Amino acid sequence: MITMATTGADARCNRRRKALSMELPLRLLLRSPMTPSPWKICLCCGSFLLASGARGAPDNDPPSAVTPATDANAPPAVHAATNGDQGTIPRIPGLFEIDLPVTERRGAVKFIFQPHFRDFISKDYLRIPLEFRWGVNDHFELNSVTDAYFDHGLRHTHNGQGLSSLHFGAKYAWHEWLKPTWSTSVGFNSSIPVSRPPRELTDGHNHFTPYVVFGRKLGWLQGLSGFVHASVDLLSKSSTPGNFGRNQPHSNSMTLTPGFLYDRKAWHYTLEVDGTTTRVLGKGDKDFLTIRPGVVWDLPKKLVFNARGRWLAGFNITAVFGPDGNTLSTGGRFQGEVSLRRPFLRDRHDNHSTDNPPAEH
Repeated sequence: MITMATTGADARCNRRRKALSMELPLRLLLRSPMTPSPWKICLCCGSFLLASGARGAPDNDPPSAVTPATDANAPPAVHAATNGDQGTIPRIPGLFEIDLPVTERRGAVKFIFQPHFRDFISKDYLRIPLEFRWGVNDHFELNSVTDAYFDHGLRHTHNGQGLSSLHFGAKYAWHEWLKPTWSTSVGFNSSIPVSRPPRELTDGHNHFTPYVVFGRKLGWLQGLSGFVHASVDLLSKSSTPGNFGRNQPHSNSMTLTPGFLYDRKAWHYTLEVDGTTTRVLGKGDKDFLTIRPGVVWDLPKKLVFNARGRWLAGFNITAVFGPDGNTLSTGGRFQGEVSLRRPFLRDRHDNHSTDNPPAEH
């Protein structure tokens, strides 16, 4: 009996030691301010996409982000989807940040506004970014964004109204390079703060961000596409005062973003993994990791009173790991679009019957 009691006590002691040995690494994992390695995670995701691309796609099956031209007389075009062609979604700041390797239709002009309705609850002012996009030709696009704000009157503060920043960008999509497996584009985004907005609306720096993006359709699931986005953010001090946000690089940085986009009719499911570092181009050795899953819905016409253009509503969850601590937040976006198609060239589809197509200009 004594031997059995001793054996039982030893067994309980061994189980306790095993539990403690498992608990200690778990505590260290939870306490670590920067547990994930951003570049390892992003490189693993990017390697997975490249391995998927190495298997190749059928030559007659273009990537889902590329919509072939439907007009027999028109040259092949790479463009973003319209409300009648909900194949993919454009870049939506704060919700889906990847610049896809697609451009607007030739001659299309779009005005897009994204009011921040949450500002009625958390801010003293309301922000209304207004974006302009112009498809110069079948593979070149220009865009600009104006960030406006004004007091919404629900609080006893006086921030006034005006502009907080201006953004300019351009994108060029290759029609032949790396086709048919990959779609590719290069471009840049830039921003400058203006006037004297509230300090939390700007970081007080000019930004110039060149980028390259590769995208392809993943054949093992219809509607699923993968993307790899690489960019460099170059900062310069401006005369406008501002504050950096939490886990925002304070110097030049480079970012690698693998991502996925799953289009299923009017629903679009997104996943982005941003790995950012200041080690190569900036000051210090700061690393940042952002994981952002989300969903975007093409609103039906009846919900927007049959308004023209494309209307999107989205929701996402953002997990950020960085030197300022780890955060988990949620966000939503509502985007309205007014499209002025082919303002400088006559639109054959709107002015002629499809039974008797006119000759090319």
